[in-house]
Amino acid sequence: MPENDFDTLLRSADPDRRLAALFAPPDVRQRLFALYAFNQEIGKIAEATSEGMIGEMKLTWWREAVADLYLSEPKIRRHAVTEGLAGLTDRLAEPDLTALIAARYDDIGARPFASLDDVLAYVDATAGQLMQLALTLCEAELDADVVRAAGRAWGLTGLLRAFPVRAKIGRAPVGGDDLGRVGATPAMLAQGLGEEKVAEAIKPVRDAAESALTDLDTAGPLPAETVPALGYARLARGYLDRLPGKPYQLAPERPLLPRQLRLTWLSLTGR
Repeated sequence: MPENDFDTLLRSADPDRRLAALFAPPDVRQRLFALYAFNQEIGKIAEATSEGMIGEMKLTWWREAVADLYLSEPKIRRHAVTEGLAGLTDRLAEPDLTALIAARYDDIGARPFASLDDVLAYVDATAGQLMQLALTLCEAELDADVVRAAGRAWGLTGLLRAFPVRAKIGRAPVGGDDLGRVGATPAMLAQGLGEEKVAEAIKPVRDAAESALTDLDTAGPLPAETVPALGYARLARGYLDRLPGKPYQLAPERPLLPRQLRLTWLSLTGR
């Protein structure tokens, strides 16, 4: 798939990562687009597949397709995204890409999160890992604590925004221990029940997102070369502040122009 086709995909499926990537030089932008298209492919499987076995088969196909790219004689399967990934193998290690796939198997199995720590580990393995790979593609470095804060700020906010969808597939971002504390269950989540109890149970996740945003702000300006890789994390505040009061309501979209202006300011100032 040519870069402009990845651009079209990400414009609708992952617009904020795309916006940040636009601040990269053209060759780096193309690499980021390929990585984000791959992340989109594996991330949508749980929501698009009702049968767990089919979902596992799709993830296994991707794991094997990535492994094929790293053979002594690489094999590129006929898929636009694998063709895009083929150009990244000299920069990204195979285990780093397959780690993104491994993190999605629990989504397919609809395994409820056991605790807040479980939610945080998932976000570190998905949003945080993706940011680290993007930094590698940008040939940029950033303190691990800052990357973790950025990943958690963005990842937790994203999970909260997607709460209604995540609840239906059994992976609502709320710890089972916190559900039990308020007398709620994962089954109630899947059925959209117990709204007041659920709102109380997810408060620790919201607090963790707030804490991550504070850590990110405290870290100071982002170096210009890191903005294409994780600058979109600065948009999390706008999304978090606009979350509905009721967890089963879909979060509203933010207008494009303020997001563009925010990232432009970030690229100029680091803040």
